[in-house]
Amino acid sequence: MTNISNGPMKQIKLLLLLAALPAFWGCASFNSGDTRVDRSVAMAMLEDKAVVPFAGLEIGWRNFPYRAPTDSIGEGSASRPAKKIKPVPVGYGDEADFVAEAREIFAKAGLYDKARGQGTLRLELTTFGRWTYGDLFRSFLVDTGFIFIIPASLRVNYFLTADFAAGGKTVRVETEATNKTTFHLLLAPLYPFLSPGAKENSLLRQMLWRSATDTYSSLKAAGVPAAPLPPKTQEQRDAEQALSGPPVQPDRTWLPGETPSSEVPAAPEAPAKTWTVDPAPAAQPQPETKPAPAPAAEPAPDEPADD
Repeated sequence: MTNISNGPMKQIKLLLLLAALPAFWGCASFNSGDTRVDRSVAMAMLEDKAVVPFAGLEIGWRNFPYRAPTDSIGEGSASRPAKKIKPVPVGYGDEADFVAEAREIFAKAGLYDKARGQGTLRLELTTFGRWTYGDLFRSFLVDTGFIFIIPASLRVNYFLTADFAAGGKTVRVETEATNKTTFHLLLAPLYPFLSPGAKENSLLRQMLWRSATDTYSSLKAAGVPAAPLPPKTQEQRDAEQALSGPPVQPDRTWLPGETPSSEVPAAPEAPAKTWTVDPAPAAQPQPETKPAPAPAAEPAPDEPADD
């Protein structure tokens, strides 16, 4: 009996696995954003031996993961206030690869040298909506019906900042980009060339090179070597711990037709400025004109008498 019952179950599991496998390759990713590197600035940066590089490089990654629309059902009401979205650490391998690549790119650009450099450069990457395959199977692929018949997309926003101190002030360089992954069965042939992981790595590398050229331009414009960057204040650290996420707090929590008990009607505000408007002058009666009498008809000439 055991062998007979396990047979159909194994077949069902195999069929479910085969049906779910297209989710791994039935998608394609596309990058967008102003990440183009100016060739002339890049060549000048690579050939410039007079620029003083940074001695320290602080690198961080704040990740706000993907949230399905169903995760926020009921939030924002009186009984369930909206949650604060907190950053979640990315995988150790992903963060270690990003840190190593950032150090490599800024060292090749001549902007990072621990031995002969000065000052500190702080790089911080913030991602919004970054997803994993586990998130897809828990929510996205389940909540999105007919996903392989009607195309569905997920967007991940990337925001990279580079901060350094020069000339008595803090300078910031910003780089933004977006990765869009579209899921559809017909996109399966493009997966080897446009896989989400490969496109993300390519996008991060391009953003780092763009940040390096912009940092070089800002450093040259300052005209002085970089200085030690002051540490973040406690207020800045507290502000970065969480973000307010959707849904927005509703305007009301009562049903239509009911009167809220805790609401106080707002008093009418006084106008900012008052003035009087003179009434328009009354229309004066016009003198009545009588029509002129019609001229009298002229008498007809006498007819000649008959002979």
